[in-house]
Amino acid sequence: MIRAFALFACLLTVCITASSAFIRHAQHGVGCDGWPACYRAAQVAVPIVTAAPTAEAPGAVRVARSLHRVSATLVGVLVLFVTLFGWSSMRAAQRVVTALALLDTAFLAWLGRYTPHELPLVTLGNLIGGLLLVAALAWIVAARRGAGARPGATGATGATGATAASGAARIAVAGFVLLGALAWSGTMTGARHVIDACGTLWCADAHLDWAAMDPVRVMVALDAAAARGIHLGHRLVALLFVALVAALALRLRGARPALAASLAVLALAQALLGAGTALGVQPLASATLHNVVAALLAALLAVVAAPAQPGRGGAPA
Repeated sequence: MIRAFALFACLLTVCITASSAFIRHAQHGVGCDGWPACYRAAQVAVPIVTAAPTAEAPGAVRVARSLHRVSATLVGVLVLFVTLFGWSSMRAAQRVVTALALLDTAFLAWLGRYTPHELPLVTLGNLIGGLLLVAALAWIVAARRGAGARPGATGATGATGATAASGAARIAVAGFVLLGALAWSGTMTGARHVIDACGTLWCADAHLDWAAMDPVRVMVALDAAAARGIHLGHRLVALLFVALVAALALRLRGARPALAASLAVLALAQALLGAGTALGVQPLASATLHNVVAALLAALLAVVAAPAQPGRGGAPA
């Protein structure tokens, strides 16, 4: 039952990620009629966004808001259920991650009072917090699946398997760190209103303006080279992330082929969706799905990092 609660909460958090991304990008003009000219015209004077919803919001945005609120409420209830009813059957590591999920849920609920906001840090906090919550819930689901090593399993094979699992877990943690870096640079791409700044594979004449990457600065004057620099930095980190996920998939292909294939497919989809957004191929849909796939990757990386262990004392997982 606890696993079912955690799994449902994880899926709903992915839904929150999707609706939040759709609302954010739609309000910033991504995919507007006449793309990209309409988007570039808006760059001249980006409106200050406040937490108050606009009555003139399109129907799709209103639906997304409703879906976001319902999902967020259900996630809060489910995380509370996981904590209250699962705590006694959890081992130490599970309790730590469950407490983290509960604190993260409270943090996101608090931050939601100030969302949307003109400060990029608010958007970044929502995105990183959402990825962390997805990962924590997926970790709980995986850690309680009861598929650990059989009691009494010994010998070289068991030791080798444990070493391999530990190595894969370290790679997964590194991947999650890179995913956080991608969330940061991706957030700043949208916050600086430069999603269309580089429609080629390599952003020529780009330079990185660190002020543009500062999430506590609302307005930053960017030239074309600095705008392309945000894209170039994001793409370089993305290449490193894809390479790391590919290495992880190769490492897992023998013991966990389905998980390895899922990681590889999602990493490829993430790269293609990012390219599609930059090239203007259905940018609103591709930008939204780009966030969704990031959340799914966070979940799978957490699954790799989680130990397989049944609940204590034979309690139902």
